[in-house]
Amino acid sequence: MPNTAMRFFSCCFSCVFFLALSVTSVSAQGEKAYVLCEGAQDFYSGEVLEAPRLGVVDLSMETPEFSVLRVFDGHSFAVDLVLDGAGETIYVAAEDTVYKLDAASGSVLAEQALDGARQLLLHEDRLFVTRGDYDPMTFGSVEFDEYLVALNAEDLTWNAGWQSDGIAGPNWASESLCLSGDAVYVGVNNAFAYGEEVGVIGRVDLFTGDYTEMDLGPEGLNPVHVFAAGDGAVVSVNARQYDGTSLSRCESDGAVLTAAVADVTAGCAAAAWHDGGVFYQVYGEAGFRKADGATLDALEGWSGNGGAVYAMASLSEDRFLLGTTDFATTGILEMWDLSSGFQWDLPVGVAPGRIVVAGSVTSSVPAVISGPKELVATYDLMGRTQALGQGLLLQQWSDGTVTKKFQLAD
Repeated sequence: MPNTAMRFFSCCFSCVFFLALSVTSVSAQGEKAYVLCEGAQDFYSGEVLEAPRLGVVDLSMETPEFSVLRVFDGHSFAVDLVLDGAGETIYVAAEDTVYKLDAASGSVLAEQALDGARQLLLHEDRLFVTRGDYDPMTFGSVEFDEYLVALNAEDLTWNAGWQSDGIAGPNWASESLCLSGDAVYVGVNNAFAYGEEVGVIGRVDLFTGDYTEMDLGPEGLNPVHVFAAGDGAVVSVNARQYDGTSLSRCESDGAVLTAAVADVTAGCAAAAWHDGGVFYQVYGEAGFRKADGATLDALEGWSGNGGAVYAMASLSEDRFLLGTTDFATTGILEMWDLSSGFQWDLPVGVAPGRIVVAGSVTSSVPAVISGPKELVATYDLMGRTQALGQGLLLQQWSDGTVTKKFQLAD
């Protein structure tokens, strides 16, 4: 696939209103966090400015550091990462290739060419992979014979594919995956085709391999996050057509509940499952909203880090990892406590986006309390200093982090 500016829209596919986005996954096992950074491309030329990379962070250190395990040269972005239960093997979806890597050294154990590889889910001896991609010639989606496939977890050879006909398998570009009960659930959104988004949750029975679908309704377009919600149910966060945000709960028997929650989109922003509900961030809001996972009713939210967060993951009942970035030159991994606030941060690659946590990492993670950060400068998308301005602006803070701000007027 050619490297183009549109390839940046890898988290929400066709988020044409936003910056060229970068995706990172963070996965933690024991006291380590493995960080997959997408890197950066030039928005106009498609030139890769920083190649995707995999690194590791020892969360037990008083001053954690990011150590690079592998750089994915030849790829313009990397999308997702999962860690096996033993914490010994990492699987990475990097543009047109799925990799199996040694978690200690980053060395390649196996690889499989797979155009449009998106999100990954490891279940027993199979690695499920969703697919979707942007076609720069048609300005729409790349068409695939299967938008959901399974690879052999041992050597990444082909295991199964679900035909893209809406009956045997998803008929549109697909993204999020999760395991709930005895089924794999798939967020089907066709979001590479802007204006043609769909709202479907696919379900693969793990015993029979049969595929069924649940329609989220007109308010449930574009599911971008899907979480297991107990009793074989799932909850999705839906970005709609980037004109609002909704939540859906799908039961194992096919029953669907969808609720519109905001007239501003969640876009590619952060979300995470926590204590029976879902935290999610609406574009332009500094804090996180929370919804009950059973009823979708609003619960008390969380102030977050005071700015836009590209990804979050729960480490424990009260601690989170957050990913922030300027989508071009920097990426920051932050540790936050719901009660005591900011703990620490450290620079990683461009940019920490999706965060997936495996195992408990809080037993020996030191708490560090820091003072408030101050705004240093504001820039437009061309890198020019902007005291005032309209549109999407980048704010640089005294602690080195950069956040986004959408401003409608000077």
